[in-house]
Amino acid sequence: MKHRDDISETEALRLELEQTRQHLADTVQQLTHQLNVPLRLKEGAAERGSRLKANAGMAGERIRANAGYAGLRVKDTATQVPTLTKQHPKTTAAVGGAVLLGAGAAAWLATHRK
Repeated sequence: MKHRDDISETEALRLELEQTRQHLADTVQQLTHQLNVPLRLKEGAAERGSRLKANAGMAGERIRANAGYAGLRVKDTATQVPTLTKQHPKTTAAVGGAVLLGAGAAAWLATHRK
């Protein structure tokens, strides 16, 4: 009976030794990865690049959706301009004069700059 106990104890020690070796190998591999700065920089850059692409895609979708909405708003507003002009002729004249004055000032500045 002692012989069987010795074998099972030996096997238990072998298993424990193998587990310790595996744990040590994993630890060395993790440390090697952490000390490989160029590799870690590349991995981080790749991850940030992927996030940027994903965010840019979502932003593009939002811009397209908002542009469509803005286009509808401009179209709606443009169709209302004749009615608003008739309802507020003095305001229309003042805004038109201000636009012409600004355009004239911009043209004058463009030709007189040195």
